[in-house]
Amino acid sequence: KKGKLSEVVVERLNVKIRSGELKAGERLPTERKLAESMGVSRTVIREAIRIMVDKNVLELKNGCGYVRQLSFDEIMENMSEMFDLNEVSILEIMEVRMVLENYIVKKAVKNITEEQIEELQSEIDKMAQRMEEGNDAVEQESAFHRGLAEATGNNALKSVYILCEDLLRRAQSDSWRGAKAIGAPNTAVADHQAILDAIQEKSENRAELQMQAHMEYAYRNLKQMQEKDREKN
Repeated sequence: KKGKLSEVVVERLNVKIRSGELKAGERLPTERKLAESMGVSRTVIREAIRIMVDKNVLELKNGCGYVRQLSFDEIMENMSEMFDLNEVSILEIMEVRMVLENYIVKKAVKNITEEQIEELQSEIDKMAQRMEEGNDAVEQESAFHRGLAEATGNNALKSVYILCEDLLRRAQSDSWRGAKAIGAPNTAVADHQAILDAIQEKSENRAELQMQAHMEYAYRNLKQMQEKDREKN
């Protein structure tokens, strides 16, 4: 029970931080005041503060809790915990990723290095080998798309993409499984090679079109997979 109460306190304090009621660098009210305002014991408050210190949301100075100034990456990491996948569907997150991917590939065309192109080609080669052995290549596909986000040179964009990717990790496996279940050909190697070829040729338009076609195909497979699962249930 105490553990659940501390989680409630953590969420309430996070809401105060996100709303700006508690600002970066600001000292928390005393344990006694927090306990009285939230109707819990001081032990619960101490546990909640410990959890938030462990998550780098708060820091302790002279035994008192202060709101940390989070880096952009830390903000994005904390945001992933805010998503309720019962309210935000996998397909909705996939739609956000589709928008990001189209922008990322155009940005990558302008900024990618020869070394990064070689790394992406290596992931495609590993993908082909995995598929020849009868395995999925989710990790290799993930590495390819992360590499593209890295190639944009925009750290904020990369962090937003990684947030979507982390939320979609199960969906990526479902998309591969979905293509197989509905008898759709797995075009992953050809799709990613076409994307990389367009990038190497510095063709923004072709790279975007290839990425869009790839993402729409994955989206359709995932949607059909979910529909088949619903029919079974």
